[in-house]
Amino acid sequence: MPDPNHPPELSVILPSFNEGAHIHANILRVCEALKSLRYEIVVVDDGSSDNTFAESQRAADEGYPVRVVKQEVNRGKGASLFHGFGFCGGELVAFLDSDLEIAPENILTLVKVMQATNADVVAGVKDLQANQFPPLRRLMSRSYRAMVALLFGLTITDTQTGIKLFRRDVLADAIPRVSARRFAFDIELLVAASRFGYRIVEQPVEIAYHRSGGLGRMNLTNILGMFVDTLAIFYRASFWHWLNPGLRAQIWMGMFVLGVFLSGVGVAKLVTPTILEPPLKDIFHILLLQFLPPLLRDWLITLLGVLFVIIALIQLNKIVMTAFVHRDRDRGGLSGITRK
Repeated sequence: MPDPNHPPELSVILPSFNEGAHIHANILRVCEALKSLRYEIVVVDDGSSDNTFAESQRAADEGYPVRVVKQEVNRGKGASLFHGFGFCGGELVAFLDSDLEIAPENILTLVKVMQATNADVVAGVKDLQANQFPPLRRLMSRSYRAMVALLFGLTITDTQTGIKLFRRDVLADAIPRVSARRFAFDIELLVAASRFGYRIVEQPVEIAYHRSGGLGRMNLTNILGMFVDTLAIFYRASFWHWLNPGLRAQIWMGMFVLGVFLSGVGVAKLVTPTILEPPLKDIFHILLLQFLPPLLRDWLITLLGVLFVIIALIQLNKIVMTAFVHRDRDRGGLSGITRK
């Protein structure tokens, strides 16, 4: 157990689910990697049905600076990490996947980067060019990175790698704002830290990827869950949630959208039958896609209009949230928060 007279510099949280076959050996490996620091390890057994808890406790009983806590039911990785934070005593707190696909020695690198850059958060990022990642997994990761960059404008290129280092104050401020507990908690946590004004940097790490299949342990349910969670985080971090418009404001918003639609239809009806002389006739023939079959043309214009609306709303969200960043109306969520 950690020595109460000498509090640790670093706390490492290991979320674990059915890792009994190798959790003891992995804990000892983490201890060996961190022996140059004053550290503690908090193992969170996330409702395992095997001997994960007993094997983790065995390491603690052998005198290693390990604390083992248990969640009676499986609540997900995010919930395990946040639960484990309540048992941490270090001024620095690291998240590390207990399967050790990411070597624990990387924690030392993240500590050095934090000291050199004076960052508040150092997030490990994986190299998707590495040969161990199957093509389907690389495609999924790149697509998700692009989605996160578009929606949230985070300055780091990868939010999902399972190693991160935080100053304690960051987690104390950010965790109460996080609602996601399973698939996309990393994003919500980093968005909260960013909204509070904490400095986030990234550091490449090597991953010993040894999962089978094109997506590893990801499946269709996980992918769908992450997509839904990400959109829910976008809403919680948006100005729509912060403004929380009443019925009257919603009616006026609906009127605005209806007005744009009717105006668009009216302009289209006016322009299409207009007789134009070259070269304007040729220009509008191309701009209005009049060289295409009418049905295909109408669908393309409709889809293009929807795409423009979505992109415009996303960009407006970023602009409005920047303008109102110092007005913390939504004290339980992500929108409008700032560090005092």
